[in-house]
Amino acid sequence: MSVRATYWRAGMVKLKFLTFFLIFLLTIPAFLVSDEPPDEPRKQAKFSRFFKEKNISDEVVVMSMAMLPIFELRGAIPWAIHHYKMPWWKAYILGVIGNFIPIPIILLILKFGLDLLQKVPFFRRFFEWLFARTRKKGEVVKKYESLGLILFVMIPLPITGAWTGSVAAYIFGIKFLPAIICILIGICFAGIIVTTLSMFGIWGAIIAIIALLTLFILWLIKFIKAIKAARNKEKGASE
Repeated sequence: MSVRATYWRAGMVKLKFLTFFLIFLLTIPAFLVSDEPPDEPRKQAKFSRFFKEKNISDEVVVMSMAMLPIFELRGAIPWAIHHYKMPWWKAYILGVIGNFIPIPIILLILKFGLDLLQKVPFFRRFFEWLFARTRKKGEVVKKYESLGLILFVMIPLPITGAWTGSVAAYIFGIKFLPAIICILIGICFAGIIVTTLSMFGIWGAIIAIIALLTLFILWLIKFIKAIKAARNKEKGASE
């Protein structure tokens, strides 16, 4: 496979991902417009009604959301503020705590249980894919180490966050305790960003969309330059 084809293939994967995430962000304003809690229980979202029927508190639901990969606090905090109508400070605390809970476990599993898990073919392929993806996305961690890990975790995008930051800390050799501290700091900053945007409502969603579009344009410019450079390199090699 040529260099240009390699860049093109990687670029198409990123384009599909960014397009999907942009569509997701574009649905947020519609969600926020209709975020008033319904008066009748039967009109509540099935998601909320299910947990209420199980006598599971809203606080536990929010913390559980924040513990999930990809979703993390960037999904839990807006849900707490706009659906459960929690005060911002409560949503922030629950989101940060929930997002942090699985991190020590993940780091310990990577440190002591990875060799055992990789004996299973499925987990071996999964971790090979995960590590390769994290190495590509975690250049800032490789370059700036602890500071880079904080920056990597605090950016509230699906390609970053506490879960991916834990993997990056393991790959780039950051020790357990410094990794825990840096990831916690990153989570706190990410919580501030997400809480602030959530309090702006629709305007917060618009700001997030503009930020994503800016990142997309910068990436597109970089991608086009890489394609041109690969094309020139192939021409120089053929001459």
